[in-house]
Amino acid sequence: MVSFWILNVNAQTENTNSEYSLSISKDTTSGLIVTDGATYVNGFDTTYTLKGTKFDYDKARDLVLSSIVDDFTNSSTSGYVKVKDTSPSSSNATGLANPFASNEQISEKIKSVLNSAIDSIFSDSGLTLLLALRLM
Repeated sequence: MVSFWILNVNAQTENTNSEYSLSISKDTTSGLIVTDGATYVNGFDTTYTLKGTKFDYDKARDLVLSSIVDDFTNSSTSGYVKVKDTSPSSSNATGLANPFASNEQISEKIKSVLNSAIDSIFSDSGLTLLLALRLM
């Protein structure tokens, strides 16, 4: 199961020049459980921190979206993302439904959450967005 949310929005000073600049950083953690001779994945957390002004976000939107989507879908943790609803149409050759999300599903969800957050920026002052992806 993957959860997406914006954790925090903080004001910063406004940047008035015509060039744009965004800062994106990533923090990733994972956990394992070892019990009775077996190891189990306990979960993954990936947090992207984006810093910039409304102008920066508007100018760099497509590049920000593609950078985060590419980074996350190319990570080993993306293979553990499960979809909430498995339908018979997503079954594989064995006839069993595939509970894992495709890269396209992950991509669309990240884009939806980030576009919504960027669209909700109404102030010209700078802000920080935290996008947290939690797999449990």
